[in-house]
Amino acid sequence: MLTKNDLDQIRKVIRQEVKVEVKDSTHTLESQIRLSRMQLQANMGELDDRIKNVEIRQEDTVNIVNNIQKGIDGLSKKVSKIQKTQGSMLDMLDGEQMQQRKRIVRLEQHVGLQIPE
Repeated sequence: MLTKNDLDQIRKVIRQEVKVEVKDSTHTLESQIRLSRMQLQANMGELDDRIKNVEIRQEDTVNIVNNIQKGIDGLSKKVSKIQKTQGSMLDMLDGEQMQQRKRIVRLEQHVGLQIPE
């Protein structure tokens, strides 16, 4: 049978062994935590770079869209001018055609030709 003294000695040995194992486990965990932290920081750095690249591309795309919009606005103004000019020209030509038709009718009447209806 074990005495109280024997049990105390066993308890001391167990405590010492547990302390050593806990220290080893603690060091191992601390090392793993540091390594994980370093990996996270590296990954965050990569993500920052990628986000910056996306922002740059987005700004470039916005600039391109703005330039296209300006071009479209310019074309729209030009088309409006062309339509106005075309309308004016058609009105003028239609007026001239009507005058010529009247002249032809008068000439045909004067000459005595049969007027087509």
